[in-house]
Amino acid sequence: MASGWGERFAETRYRFMRVSRATGDETEVIRCLKGGSITRNDDTRIKESAEASLVESYDFGPDLVRVHMSVRTVSGATMDAVLGTFLPVVPSVDISGARHTHSLKMYGRLQELLDDKFSRPYTVEQGSDAVAVAAKICTDAGLEVIAEGSDYRTTNVRYYGVGASQSNSETDDSKLGAVNDLLDLAGFRGAHTDAMGRVVLERYRDPADIQTSWDFSEGPSARFEMDMSEEYDYTSAANHVVVRYGGDGDTEAIVAEAWDTDPNSPLSTASRGRTITRAYSYTDLPEGKTDADRRDYASKRAATLLKTAQSVIRRVTMTTAYTPTGINDTVNIEYPTGGVSGKFQIRTQRLSLLGGCPTEVECRQFRRRS
Repeated sequence: MASGWGERFAETRYRFMRVSRATGDETEVIRCLKGGSITRNDDTRIKESAEASLVESYDFGPDLVRVHMSVRTVSGATMDAVLGTFLPVVPSVDISGARHTHSLKMYGRLQELLDDKFSRPYTVEQGSDAVAVAAKICTDAGLEVIAEGSDYRTTNVRYYGVGASQSNSETDDSKLGAVNDLLDLAGFRGAHTDAMGRVVLERYRDPADIQTSWDFSEGPSARFEMDMSEEYDYTSAANHVVVRYGGDGDTEAIVAEAWDTDPNSPLSTASRGRTITRAYSYTDLPEGKTDADRRDYASKRAATLLKTAQSVIRRVTMTTAYTPTGINDTVNIEYPTGGVSGKFQIRTQRLSLLGGCPTEVECRQFRRRS
């Protein structure tokens, strides 16, 4: 747990800084922006957005907006947190008679990759480092990148962009679609941005293997409100997975299946009385030097995907004081009075830029069949 952030806040202030697109430096305080909120959602493509009240007109030019929060705790400690770096795009006006309220909508920097497309087919050659190519697409678009290394190399030529054949993937023709497709091949999670607006490329990790970022514990120093909601969702849990490696018409395609037919499993074909299939198709061949190696890899991949597809999602929604956490982080919740306990992963956050930054958080826990 980050030192100091667990204390009660005595004073909280927010400031909006203009960030030069050319240099990345903060150049001035934007005094006409007040209040607002920041929304983070791991299930959306650009992951984050924000809005704030705009008290007078302001020319943002090509530059960005960075949101800071400064805190003084009851013990006198002072801290500063960067809450996000955004692309200002949509000034709007709410009209009620003669009263006009102006606001500014802002998007995370992945919006720049979503808006941008290759004007002609972009080719990724066989044997390319998929993550390195994804990073280059981002840097060529003017974004800073933090990327983990990867040993994965593409096994087929891939094409992206306007006019490219989409048979190689499920992606669209945006640069963000290309980046995320390449990351998926390498076993990485989708691209996301950190608070400074840098694009982060990192491996997918099972939530159980991610070190917790915060402990929410019941008691006098609790950082959450006692009222929360809880639900369980197993409607889309599968009991059959099909994995296919190979392009359309490829006679050497490798297909693997995994089934749950165990009558003792509440999600199995026997228990539910029907088959619920998830299908995954890849044009790149699976890893392995021989066909036997590749079939073995495909079978293991199908089994892993079935395990993931059998997750019963437990969701807990609560309101907390600000904590230095983000989407995809894991947290511990210990709330004995409410019967909520365990390790959860953050899916969404909505930070209100007022007071102590009250944050609506949806956490989820994947309960998989053992």
